[in-house]
Amino acid sequence: MKTYLKILIGSAFIAAGIYYFWAPAQLAGGGVSGLSVVVKELMPMIPISIIVLVLDIIMFTIGFIMLGKSFGFKSIISSLSIVITIGFFEIITPNPAMLSEDTLVVLIFGSLLISLGQAMIFMQEGSSGGTDIIAKIISKYSRLKIGVSLIIADMIVVVSATFVFGIEKGLYAVLGVLITSILIDFIISGISVERYVMIVPSTEKTSEIIQQYILNKLERGATLYEAKGAYSKNAKTVITTALDRRQFIKMRTFIKETDNRAFVSVQDLHEVLGEGFIE
Repeated sequence: MKTYLKILIGSAFIAAGIYYFWAPAQLAGGGVSGLSVVVKELMPMIPISIIVLVLDIIMFTIGFIMLGKSFGFKSIISSLSIVITIGFFEIITPNPAMLSEDTLVVLIFGSLLISLGQAMIFMQEGSSGGTDIIAKIISKYSRLKIGVSLIIADMIVVVSATFVFGIEKGLYAVLGVLITSILIDFIISGISVERYVMIVPSTEKTSEIIQQYILNKLERGATLYEAKGAYSKNAKTVITTALDRRQFIKMRTFIKETDNRAFVSVQDLHEVLGEGFIE
């Protein structure tokens, strides 16, 4: 229940960032959030909540055809929550004006709200749908990492914003993409995206379960070390692995559910070389 409550709160932050900040200032900082602002400019008679809904339906349909059900139920809940919340905002405060005459101030605070919302959803292993799905498709059918694929998907929105709103708003859109990307990483677990994780499971049984989860579910490699407790003198298996942001969140949740007595140590990595990372 807590998971879905956090997703709903995160969705409300995203909706507020779109409706009260980005849309009135014609800012399109990537994602369905930004794309909806562009479409709203082209079709001003259509409520932005309907635009977001239609875009999400299109994205999820494409995702279902090309990815199957991998984008998950939580993403659908998040997307619907954003649409419903924006619809509510349209009823109570129709056609809001810019909250500041300074476009940069509006961009920063709107990006902060959207980043906070997306981070909350990511931490519950969901996503806000939209261009996340396009990024997964790009990543699946190319050798690009998901992070690079996300940037490509967002840049498509930025280019469309430049054509519709002009060069200046296009530059603001680029800045919006950069701000949200940095803030999401910072909110979740610091500026560094990759994590070095050392796990000492409490039993051999849970050790094997965690190893299989890393190899088969996260599709990452792992290294095992044999160690001995200084106090207990009992033999222990130490598991080490390098994970990206989303994988780390999934790993943390899985360990809490599987072995809440496990010892886990996490370090930031400034660069990771090898298969699945920088080659």
